[in-house]
Amino acid sequence: MFSRSSKDVNKVEAKASGKPKMEIPSVISEDMNILGNIISDGYIDINGNVEGNVKCKSVTVRERGYIRGDVVAETVNIYGEIDGLIKAKNVHLFSTCKIAGVIMHESMSVEDGAFIDGQCKRMERVLELESASSEADDSNVRFLSGRIF
Repeated sequence: MFSRSSKDVNKVEAKASGKPKMEIPSVISEDMNILGNIISDGYIDINGNVEGNVKCKSVTVRERGYIRGDVVAETVNIYGEIDGLIKAKNVHLFSTCKIAGVIMHESMSVEDGAFIDGQCKRMERVLELESASSEADDSNVRFLSGRIF
């Protein structure tokens, strides 16, 4: 009646061992087109087209991936295209990427061959500013670079 199931025991053991939980990304494949915003607490791997804003812990835009909208995340890895604002703690631009817009970052790495048409702004505590403004203004719709977010 009050015994633990084997699933509960495994969860407790995983927490006690201190091993980080393996995060499986949400995948948007090459044949998928999304019209609308994406919000996730985890990882997103984009190889398709997204026409909307993306907010998550970490996002990877693959070579055939395209985002037309704002991206807010802790880590952003870009091999494909983004047309919009990028607001992230860590930004990694690879040689095949094409960016049009503003990049707000704490740290950024750029491979030789990456294409950037816009501005790069180094800021301290980028995401803390984001969370503070959302907590203070939860009832209102916010605009980032002319788009609803």
